[in-house]
Amino acid sequence: MALIYAVKLVDEYDRAVFKQALEGLPVDVRNKAARYRKEADAVREIVSAVLKRIVACQVNGIGLHRAEFLRDGYGKPSLKEFPDFHFNVSHSHAWVVCAVSAEGPVGIDIEMIGKAEEGVARMCLTPKELHEWIGQPKEQRDTYFFTLWTLKESYVKATGKGLAENLSSLETIKEGESFRMARQGLVDTDRSLRMVSFDTAYQMAICTAVQDVPINRVDMSMNELMLGFIGLQSGSR
Repeated sequence: MALIYAVKLVDEYDRAVFKQALEGLPVDVRNKAARYRKEADAVREIVSAVLKRIVACQVNGIGLHRAEFLRDGYGKPSLKEFPDFHFNVSHSHAWVVCAVSAEGPVGIDIEMIGKAEEGVARMCLTPKELHEWIGQPKEQRDTYFFTLWTLKESYVKATGKGLAENLSSLETIKEGESFRMARQGLVDTDRSLRMVSFDTAYQMAICTAVQDVPINRVDMSMNELMLGFIGLQSGSR
């Protein structure tokens, strides 16, 4: 089973609670958030940091003091001392999501559907995908592009390659309700991808090591998330 924890960012939230929760984050995380010029960007960064710690503690039954994260050479995060804890975080505009899988590496990507520019499409789609995208009815092109984009992003996040992977070298192959990813004609049969029904203004894809794995969604409000994190701080003292 895979779990997707989702937090919707709102303009009205308890800033006193938010500030108290912020004090429980590592100094480097707080400093990174402080460097953002826009409050919305800082809030997304903080919520992402809090969410992955809440999830790590809940899933593994550990205290906050043990929720220490590492990054490998490609920048992929992992939980120190818990190599079998597979998770991935993504955020876009009003949403922050965290995917967890007990079946191996997982990748998730959420994107708000915007204007799909041809120049960008040419840089991240294969010739076949580009042809299919151009052939879409005009009113469907944006959604189609962000379908391919989120599928590819979730894949490279699951493999751990991230920005080191050239998206135009990856080609999506539809198999029923799910997808596979191919590189230079070689299909990766170890990973399965699918689109996840979500907010209609967004596209979200998940990549797992098991095909048709059941997916459950857990929604949390910002205040619920922050109060939960404050509780973890108290328990670690």
